[in-house]
Amino acid sequence: MASLLLTGCGQGAEPGTDVSSGTQSSNASQPSENKSENVVDQNALLRINDKLSAELGDNYVQGWMKDGNLHVSTTDEGELDTIEKAGAVGHLVKFSSKELRSGIEEVMKWQGQQEAPVRNSIHAYSLNPETGGITLSVDKSQIDAITKLIEKDKPIGDIPVDFKPSGGIASSANS
Repeated sequence: MASLLLTGCGQGAEPGTDVSSGTQSSNASQPSENKSENVVDQNALLRINDKLSAELGDNYVQGWMKDGNLHVSTTDEGELDTIEKAGAVGHLVKFSSKELRSGIEEVMKWQGQQEAPVRNSIHAYSLNPETGGITLSVDKSQIDAITKLIEKDKPIGDIPVDFKPSGGIASSANS
């Protein structure tokens, strides 16, 4: 499961790398010894993440890749040393993965009780391991209204919530 949480996270190109579509540059056909020695072995980072997920158990919140490093958030300050010894960057957060997932369920219940257009304006929910909270993808025309309502109603208590503009509900045509 930890591998699935990392899928697609932070896997954008490293700064300074060429991300071109269509035709490949002439460097693409060069032997691997010409590639940068700083290339991140994402599979190795995924293995470390899986190991830490198993080792930390309920104290593991989530892992993500950023700037070529594996980052892992935990609810137990004592686990930061374990994370760093494994080669990852540790982050201490207040809420567990289970609490954050329950928070998403609560925000979904809250959303279902709202009137249109608010009820239809939150398009995605995700854990935000960097803040130890939840990120909501919201119709950009409704971000202010939903922000104010969530601050007023507090459907998930003190769990931090951040908002990002949504391009719409995912569908086979735009996902």
